[in-house]
Amino acid sequence: MNLPTTSAGALDIERLVEPRSIAIIGASNDPKSISGQPMRFLMQHGYQGVLYPVNPKYAEIAGVTCHASIAALPDTPDLALILVAARRVPDMLRQCGEKGIGFAIVYSSGFAEAGAAGAALQEECAVIAKAFGIRVIGPNCQGFVSTGVGVYAGFGAPFGVDYRRGGLSLISQSGGFGCALLLMADELGIGLRHFITTGNEADVSLLDLVDACIADPQTSLIAAYIEGLKDARRLVDVANRALDAGKPLLAWKVGNTADGAKAAASHTANLGGASALYRTAFRQSGVVEVTDVADLGDYAKAFEAKRLPRGNRIAVVTLSGGAGILITDACAERGMSVPALSAATLARLKPIVPAFASLNNPVDLTAGILAEPKIFADALQIIADDPNIDAIAIMAAAASGDVALAMATAIVRVYAASDKPMMLAWNARREMAREAYEMIEAHEVPLYATPVRCGRAFAVLSDYAQAQRTRAAARGTKAHAFAAYDVKGAHALLASSQGDLTEHAAQALLGAYGIDTPESGLANTRDDACAIARSIGFPVVIKVQSPDIPHKTEAGAVRVGINNAATLAGAFDEIIANARRHLPHARIEGVLVQEEIRDAIELIVGVENDASFGPAVMCGLGGIYAEVLKDVTFRLAPVSHADAHAMIRELRAFAMLDGARGKPPADIEALVETIVALSAMALDQQASLKELDINPLFVLPAGRGVRAGDALARCQPCAATPIDDRHDRHERHERQHCAPAVVDG
Repeated sequence: MNLPTTSAGALDIERLVEPRSIAIIGASNDPKSISGQPMRFLMQHGYQGVLYPVNPKYAEIAGVTCHASIAALPDTPDLALILVAARRVPDMLRQCGEKGIGFAIVYSSGFAEAGAAGAALQEECAVIAKAFGIRVIGPNCQGFVSTGVGVYAGFGAPFGVDYRRGGLSLISQSGGFGCALLLMADELGIGLRHFITTGNEADVSLLDLVDACIADPQTSLIAAYIEGLKDARRLVDVANRALDAGKPLLAWKVGNTADGAKAAASHTANLGGASALYRTAFRQSGVVEVTDVADLGDYAKAFEAKRLPRGNRIAVVTLSGGAGILITDACAERGMSVPALSAATLARLKPIVPAFASLNNPVDLTAGILAEPKIFADALQIIADDPNIDAIAIMAAAASGDVALAMATAIVRVYAASDKPMMLAWNARREMAREAYEMIEAHEVPLYATPVRCGRAFAVLSDYAQAQRTRAAARGTKAHAFAAYDVKGAHALLASSQGDLTEHAAQALLGAYGIDTPESGLANTRDDACAIARSIGFPVVIKVQSPDIPHKTEAGAVRVGINNAATLAGAFDEIIANARRHLPHARIEGVLVQEEIRDAIELIVGVENDASFGPAVMCGLGGIYAEVLKDVTFRLAPVSHADAHAMIRELRAFAMLDGARGKPPADIEALVETIVALSAMALDQQASLKELDINPLFVLPAGRGVRAGDALARCQPCAATPIDDRHDRHERHERQHCAPAVVDG
């Protein structure tokens, strides 16, 4: 494992998670109240630091001297817990700053989640915190747990549980649901390092805390529950540091709506949205996406074994043919291979296993082999020794009693002798195989209740290991020399434009980045159109050019397959009339006459300058069905040549590009260069370019390049600013039902 890396200016949370002293501002002598619970839980869990309750109402709380004000404290605490009404929080933060306190947690609600007045109050808190250099968690959060020194600083029943220590750090934007995840992880036996809820994130963000946990030597696994990120552009950078440090980052992203894309003109934006770009960021940086509580536990269990496969080849050893089929499907659907065992392995197995066993992979030894446990152990060891196998999945079915114990003994023996990942699916009731289960768990062999859950966990391990290998290869690869793009010319073109660029104008933008377009010319009359067509050569395509009509097909403003001048003249008048009916006040700049491209595969490629993530590049199956079939993939810029190749191979349409049904392969290298060029354009022009589509992008046979058959470009109305995409935070509902806006003190 590499040493953990830390970003410049990363948050140092040592004094937050291991405070030597804590001030509890607004502490109550009612241990059941929200403002009384943090102190009660700190004492209950044996916190050994100094507690300073602050409330002029009391002389002491639970036998601890209570102070009238922050200024009256005899020492400067490392951490302040603020549990006063929202309107009083700015003054409390100011007093904390004057006392020199470095960290504060604001539990109070009534801030940005409560409307404009609350948002203004939250901004005031942020300004004060910045002025004094205080790092603030919250407001509107539920607190945190750090098992290292027994800090249980929160409210609610989950803070009363004594969590086992371990390597998991869980960061959650939701207090209530974060607590549910915490309890579930503990129930599954996953040891905890830190649990931190972030609330409204007036100052410290979820990514700040993830970044800090990467640098924490005692954190080995990080999980994040995300409703939305104000600093989403940082996600890939932070996640890459986690990947480099060998600390798997599991992320559960909720609120995946595409509402923000509905008003967009381009297909790229409509096919993107929050969900697509978060998943893109996860894919690019080895983040493990979870979509259910069970996923979090299953995947954490797999990573806690600290064994990664060297490849994606898995051997399935089963006592039940049905279970073998289930896990084989689960693995194959997620990109793992279930290959045949090597000839040498088969030669070693055949003399020792019963004749009725199946040695195809999955290897079905059948339950009969358990009558001789040594044969099972020897067979399992032989399979584990196969150099063409990277991981072993064992399907124990419902094996119970003495047979189960013998099987567990064999599995543990082989597990200790191999460094390959091994996981087990076993669905016997616990009382039927108690000793076997306890043996498996004592030796930390990952155990799952179903074959499918076991298979999914294996696939996650395989994907993560591949992400690490890809990252290492990228660091060792020489940077590809980029083409000489006309960045200034493209910038001048966009700067002189307003709203959408017509295809004719967009062609110049594409040309600045070396992207070829069909031969064409802009006509203002039928005679002009005929002259251009004769110059190009029939057949031709004609399209009305208007910045007000982004999608010309829907307006009836396109005609294809025009083979002669007479047809062209009639079609010219027809599409102009259609455009005017479609949008009477549209500005019409002319009709583009363009050579017709044949014998090509139609793709869509594009750029979206997302307000949260910045520039993203898309590639997919194009034409009129782009938004129907949605066979698309995204990457956040910059996109390397290796990234572009990976994007293309992710498409279901890749088989068409690779030469399906006897057709010649398409010019994949030219397509790669186009994607890389669009990535460069997206970064170079992000201040000016909002969206760009090429649909269709004609990909010609290998060696003949690509042509941008149609293009739509939309300029930025103004500079983009990051936004928080948490749509109507669930936290508001949680806090309204579990915490009053005004608490004691």
